[in-house]
Amino acid sequence: MEQEAEKATLFVQRLLANPALQKLSILQREQHILQFLKGNERQLYPTLSSPSFFPGRPWKQILDSLATELGEVINKSLLTQLKGLLDRMDFSFVAFLQEQEPATTNASDIILEFQMKMLEDPAARKSFIGPYHAVLHGITDRYVEEAFRRRQYIHFELTKVQRLKMSKEEVKNMVKASLLLKNGIHLPNAETDGRSAQTVQTAFAAKALQAMQKQIGILPEALLRSGINANVSFLDDASIETTARLAAVFAVRSQNYVPFQKVDRGADSPDKSWFSIARRNFRYYGFDIKMLDELYKTAGENGW
Repeated sequence: MEQEAEKATLFVQRLLANPALQKLSILQREQHILQFLKGNERQLYPTLSSPSFFPGRPWKQILDSLATELGEVINKSLLTQLKGLLDRMDFSFVAFLQEQEPATTNASDIILEFQMKMLEDPAARKSFIGPYHAVLHGITDRYVEEAFRRRQYIHFELTKVQRLKMSKEEVKNMVKASLLLKNGIHLPNAETDGRSAQTVQTAFAAKALQAMQKQIGILPEALLRSGINANVSFLDDASIETTARLAAVFAVRSQNYVPFQKVDRGADSPDKSWFSIARRNFRYYGFDIKMLDELYKTAGENGW
């Protein structure tokens, strides 16, 4: 068994070293490799079941072994990256959300511990890719920065409707924290009857919020709700928080985000092109169309 584990490690490392994957994040690489393994059983099984790898093992055992090893390798890098992101975030906004003095100043540690447990669930792990990239690549920072400069719809919704009487930097960090808690929607032990293609029903979201409060209720309910409501369609509930609506858009935008992407001459910039398509499909995603309109203009004006 120890030899097979070593073979699995070597095989996984070879797959991760593929030059075609180097521009992708570690979570994107993991998903590409899993798709490659699942989609190429017929071609891979003769080699992987040979004496050089896992002699005589059925395909499911081989796949499970490789997937487990891949997850362990990815987790080592992910833990370091996620801890670094959280350590650089300012959680002073938590004091604003608490009705009393916050019970803890270790919000970053709480979220890190919560995520490392959530990432054991394949569905929660896959849904974390977009939110993680949005924070990793600074998408939240640049668009919230512009929203405060423009002082139009998004700024009004944040400051007058959601009534976030906090600084611009605190708003940025609240949106980022919402993103990093978004996959808490996978906490309830329920079937998919409360979910649709892109969003969940409000009753299912309420159940997820209750489950989340049991696990990390030491964080403000307003923050947990913002993270959970990032999974709810704005068309179903127009009262959901602006921070949740922003997190929802940024998460989907960042699912397949590739930084430093080259743009063909005369073509729209990557973000502008994406927001253009999202505006036409806002009902499918459950997005706030007015928010998309402003983000589209912001992306076009800045060449993003």
